[in-house]
Amino acid sequence: MRKYKFCAGFLSLAMACSLIMPVSAEDYSDTEAWYAKCSQAQTSQAGVKACQGFQEYQKNRKQSLQNSIEAYTSSIASLQSDTTKMEQLAKEQKELVSNLQTQISEKEKSIELIENNIKELEEKIQAKQAEIDAWNEQIENRMKNEQTTIGTNMIIDLIMGSDSLSDMLRRISGVERITEDDQSQIKKLNKLKKELVLQQDEQKRLDEDAKSQKAELESQKQQASELEESYNKLVEEYQKKITELEAQKRSAQVDMNSIRDFVISTNFSGSIESVSGFIHPIQGGSKSAGTWAYPGGGMHLGLDWAAPIGTTVVAPASGVILYAAAPVGSNSGYLGNWSGYPYGGGNTIEMLCNVNDTLYAVSFCHLSQTIYVSAGQSVSQGQAIALSGNSGNSSGPHTHVEVYNLGSMSVSDAVARFSASADFAWGTGWSGTGTSCEAGKAAPCRERPEKFFS
Repeated sequence: MRKYKFCAGFLSLAMACSLIMPVSAEDYSDTEAWYAKCSQAQTSQAGVKACQGFQEYQKNRKQSLQNSIEAYTSSIASLQSDTTKMEQLAKEQKELVSNLQTQISEKEKSIELIENNIKELEEKIQAKQAEIDAWNEQIENRMKNEQTTIGTNMIIDLIMGSDSLSDMLRRISGVERITEDDQSQIKKLNKLKKELVLQQDEQKRLDEDAKSQKAELESQKQQASELEESYNKLVEEYQKKITELEAQKRSAQVDMNSIRDFVISTNFSGSIESVSGFIHPIQGGSKSAGTWAYPGGGMHLGLDWAAPIGTTVVAPASGVILYAAAPVGSNSGYLGNWSGYPYGGGNTIEMLCNVNDTLYAVSFCHLSQTIYVSAGQSVSQGQAIALSGNSGNSSGPHTHVEVYNLGSMSVSDAVARFSASADFAWGTGWSGTGTSCEAGKAAPCRERPEKFFS
């Protein structure tokens, strides 16, 4: 059967050539579905052609993202002290990161699918080859049996001397001693061999695709790292310049009617249990910025505690909720996003606590949309009150915490005062650190949260 095996090789070459064809026009917008489709062996040339088109679509998509990242990086490099431009760039970065992370996630899933499908395909190829070998042997034996009945090698010589499979089939059709059943079996064998060639070519395509996607994955992870580095520079510059704008926005007179549903009522007449000390309110994470300044410069009036979105936030002491509202998404934050109250706080909580018979107010900003408490509700120390997030004027997932020492103010006076003004700063303002307790300011004064939360 040497000539027959040569025919299989001829077919393989023909099939390989037929796969090099113009890419088809398809709608590739559902990338998840196309990754799933093209991560497995195709059973038709049309399928292979469509997947070649998807590969080209992915290259264009990656290049477009690369161009955007380069433009963004160039803008960062020429950054001036313009907060509006910084905020615009921060929005762009958020979109770029989201796009990049989506492509990275898609590739990781695709590589895993391809590797699993290659293993399955190898098993199918082995089974197909075994089936072809059995058919080869069966057809050859039947031909030999036919030629022995007339005592000549004429038929075998005639058939095996053909130059190609189509030539062989043409010769067979003219030999009366070969039955229609024989011809049918040979055609089935031809079909099996075509299927085998396609599977073998698909195995090579998937191998090459996996290698290519792994290389692109590493490249995109490096892009993500570089994008984060340039964004950190942007954040640092923004933090230096934002103090005045933040103070201006938060000092503006609030429309109490717009937030009344989230503010405690003056009808509250309960007491607050005194505890011996604060506990840390965020159950995980680490400090990303301290009080009273950001690491790179710029005033910072509280403690930033970096933690993944969804980290539990608990009451640091027993108390009552003065304000609780979650008007925006858990991961909707970006520089220049002034949503929430106080402006830029995103999803926020304000509560009163009694620690060693001193009244404190504690603020939580940039929370997720999952808040477990409401205004007027009493809470116990350690009780879950919310989940951390990335909302409002935020550069990434974290919770911003501020602590105010209200001194000997009574609970009823504190409730009445907050109910009337909803002033998260308790008269200390937002423009400087001179109203801190450690600067000698009398209560109400700002405390350094690190003093209580180790």
